[in-house]
Amino acid sequence: MVSFYLDLNIKSPSHVTILIWIKKLGIYRLAQPKEKADDWIVMIDESIEFGHDKLLVILGIREAHIDFKTCLHYEQMTCLKLAVSSSWKGDEIKEVLEELVLQIGKIKYVVADMGNPIKKALRLASLPHIEDITHKISWFIKELYKEDVHFKSYTEKLAHLRGILGLSNMSHILPPRQRSHSRFMNLKPVFGWGVAVLKMLESDTANPAERERMLFVREYEALITQTYELITIAHQIQGILKNNGLSVTTMEACLKLFENVSGQRILLFKDMIEVFLMGKLKMMEGKSKQILCTSDILESSFGKYKGYISDNISVGITDLSLSIPAFSGKLNGDEIVKAMEGVKVEQIKKWSASNIGQTQLKKRRESLKMGGRKKMKSP
Repeated sequence: MVSFYLDLNIKSPSHVTILIWIKKLGIYRLAQPKEKADDWIVMIDESIEFGHDKLLVILGIREAHIDFKTCLHYEQMTCLKLAVSSSWKGDEIKEVLEELVLQIGKIKYVVADMGNPIKKALRLASLPHIEDITHKISWFIKELYKEDVHFKSYTEKLAHLRGILGLSNMSHILPPRQRSHSRFMNLKPVFGWGVAVLKMLESDTANPAERERMLFVREYEALITQTYELITIAHQIQGILKNNGLSVTTMEACLKLFENVSGQRILLFKDMIEVFLMGKLKMMEGKSKQILCTSDILESSFGKYKGYISDNISVGITDLSLSIPAFSGKLNGDEIVKAMEGVKVEQIKKWSASNIGQTQLKKRRESLKMGGRKKMKSP
């Protein structure tokens, strides 16, 4: 397109060339000195979905640069660390954080999930831990429902229904697929389906065959309606806190959502939320009036990288992970020119060798001798 409009006699770059450009920018950004300040807020997570190795990513933003009227964007973030290891223990993550402090100054607090290695690292490093609100709410919901017999029965029947009706003439009303991973983060579709079926059963125009097949849902009406209400409130709380941060004002807005609700489980959920929010406000009292409490932007970064390797997830972690620092931060022409001219392909190879080593694909090829077929000798 550029060649056409500028009348340039050049070929379009291949996908390999574009990938090299991305990696160059990633290397360049990782190597740049970071701004030293006393108000850094960092997010940290490790991915466990790339084969045997784990990718540790730390993103950061200065508190002064956060707009608590909207969610964060990639261009606001700085990739502070990108590292690969077969395992990340609490002591190792602590060392990474201590090295980072020497580079960027003071870390006010860390936003992260509740993984044990990260919790231990933050405790050892004496850094305040603000739990990601999505993970924390998911944990609360799990605590409320994990021993509930009716909840277990309902979800098991829905899974069974998908199995027996998947190829039938009722496949159009099948319940949503339930996720095994992060199950309690994704209950809204399951219970939203239950609410829709209950309405269908009350309708005079419902298909008689469909109505008869779904009559069992009425057994769970109380569970469905109350759980859907609880989940709806949970999503509203996440919306308030993710866009506006945690403050006295937003905590009051969250608790106001419970004003006209009843039901023991919902009231227990309210108590959990109130204790958690008040605890974090007290922990940061005198330090931050508004607290960032979501690491969605980091989760999105992992998701974006997974999208790049989705055609062959078995390759594991590769130097394409450099795309994470490449798309973090605001792009400008001078930086791109410096990265393209200053970073050599050999530097990418050296970074990959020292940070990643053998990829999953290379190990697979060596183990299965996939380097090419030898010609068979004639008898």
